[in-house]
Amino acid sequence: MSFRKVAALEDLWSGEMMGLEVDGQCIVLVNLDDRIYAYDDACPHQNSRLSEGTLTGKTLRCARHHWEFDASTGCGVNPWNTCLRGLPVMLDGKNVLVDVNHGKTLGAIVNGGSEQ
Repeated sequence: MSFRKVAALEDLWSGEMMGLEVDGQCIVLVNLDDRIYAYDDACPHQNSRLSEGTLTGKTLRCARHHWEFDASTGCGVNPWNTCLRGLPVMLDGKNVLVDVNHGKTLGAIVNGGSEQ
């Protein structure tokens, strides 16, 4: 795994999301109850940026056609049979690190080398 610093933890408050670009790849970070999740910033429907949508509770909603996802798992809510491409996340002190080259697992949180 190749983790890179992508944000400061203080820049992403609980209940917020943030879209950013890392190594030419657009990602969206989501903070749910002080747990950070990272996904490709692309809705599987038509690649619209998820960061332009809304986060209500745990539901991440695409602005374009209103597809909804559980932001804590990446699993589809509406429609239920689709998922987001998750990226591993690690917290290093006050920094959020993401392995943007991994992308085959759901948004796992790793804290100091072990999952929370």
